[in-house]
Amino acid sequence: MGSNGNAMGTAQPLIPIFKGEGYEFWSIRIKTLLRSQDLWNLVEQGYADPDDKGMLQENRKKDSKALVIIQQAVHDSVFLRIAAATTSKQAWLILQKAF
Repeated sequence: MGSNGNAMGTAQPLIPIFKGEGYEFWSIRIKTLLRSQDLWNLVEQGYADPDDKGMLQENRKKDSKALVIIQQAVHDSVFLRIAAATTSKQAWLILQKAF
């Protein structure tokens, strides 16, 4: 019997794609996904550059993970609006204001 390549418990959730309509439902789903990855607080609040370089690197890494989730969750036509965003918070605020 064949395997689908995913071990039990490692399946990644499907990311809903926002195409410009239904923002409220999409945003709820993405918030839940980001919370499940322990990233939502970073998106919502951003982060200050701490003096600790290790902590700064960790914050930037987590923010990049959140930003890539948001970028992958929008259609190309919507992506154009957030392409210049350098943080997940910036991208989220752009989408929130636009839709």
